[in-house]
Amino acid sequence: MVPPRVKNLPEDIQQAIARAKLDWESTADSLPLVVCLLDEERKALRVNRVIETWELGRVNEVTGRDMHTLLHPDGCEKDCLLASQLRDAWKRVQEGESIEFELVDNRLARTLAVSLRPVTRESNGRSTSGSVRAVLVVADVTPLSAARDALQGLNESLEARVQTRTRELEDANRDLQSEISRRETAEAALRESRNELELLSQQLIQTQERERRRIARELHDSVGPSLSAIKYSLERGVELHRQARHADTQPLLSRTIERVREAIADIRSIAMNLRPPVLDDLGVASALEWLSREFGETYSHIGVHTRIDAADGDIPLHLATTIFRCAQELLNNVAKHSKAEHVSVTLARDHNKVTLIVCDDGIGLPSPSVTGSFGTGHGIRNLRERAQMTGGKLTLSADQGVGTLARLDWVLGSPLPKQR
Repeated sequence: MVPPRVKNLPEDIQQAIARAKLDWESTADSLPLVVCLLDEERKALRVNRVIETWELGRVNEVTGRDMHTLLHPDGCEKDCLLASQLRDAWKRVQEGESIEFELVDNRLARTLAVSLRPVTRESNGRSTSGSVRAVLVVADVTPLSAARDALQGLNESLEARVQTRTRELEDANRDLQSEISRRETAEAALRESRNELELLSQQLIQTQERERRRIARELHDSVGPSLSAIKYSLERGVELHRQARHADTQPLLSRTIERVREAIADIRSIAMNLRPPVLDDLGVASALEWLSREFGETYSHIGVHTRIDAADGDIPLHLATTIFRCAQELLNNVAKHSKAEHVSVTLARDHNKVTLIVCDDGIGLPSPSVTGSFGTGHGIRNLRERAQMTGGKLTLSADQGVGTLARLDWVLGSPLPKQR
């Protein structure tokens, strides 16, 4: 049917319009999309031949169908999603909007991409009421949707695998860090243990040589400088006497006498530190009584109280030297550092334990809040090592200004036999 306005045109123009119409239809039919022109009542005015490819009817049969019936010619359920979407879209198209949406249509077994765009006829440049038409374009995007879903699934799977692998790597990293820390701690403990073992081994193997070096060092460091100072003072005194400066020789001689006294005290201290024969001849109990007497005679300003509650035979031979040396070192500390007036030495054997206690009433040690711990000097550390070498334990109790109590305990393998 040719519109009246076209009939009134020249024949060549009519032919051109016909060719244009044919070209448009050929172009529309070649598209893989359903293209449909809708009237004001959303009925199909013209549809391309893709509708036949989708097996929804022939082109000349579907004209006049509602846009929903066009796609669902066999009817559908009341709550059809496509019908609902088209109905809402048409309302917005009437307001001049262009609508696009996508849905999975179970009846067609396709994923549809629907585009609905208004076409407005104008009269004198203005829109006329009720003249809104629309173009409906429906594309089958099932393969694209399947590919998109597959890609999303792959992305989710990859993300899950990445997260799983990340957690595994984090766990492995934590385990590795823990293992590194554990090994570093073990290596540090091993180094410390090895150093202690080397030190203890040297002390066990080279005891005699160390004692000789210590005596030589004390003679060189204490007696040697004192004798050199005495020699210089005497030479200076001779020179003053030669110059007849007798008044200047008196204070010089007094200082020299004091230095001689100091040298005598140093020599007595060195002699006292040597191993007494009584330790080998009788035992450690007798040796401690001798050591206390010698200490009292050397340091007459310090009162010495001795309490030996064990006989020489009660103390195992492998502890005798250690107990004597520990007592010797503790008494030397009292003489040098404590400023004490009294000191007591106690040795006891109770069942399977031997105990040595040295207690003074001197100035004590600095409190732990000041030094962090008792006994940070070399002497105390040597005492601890000497006790540990023989299975003993050193305990220090000290209050600043009150005094110091040093206790060493050795636990033996078996108790003393009962006396009959």
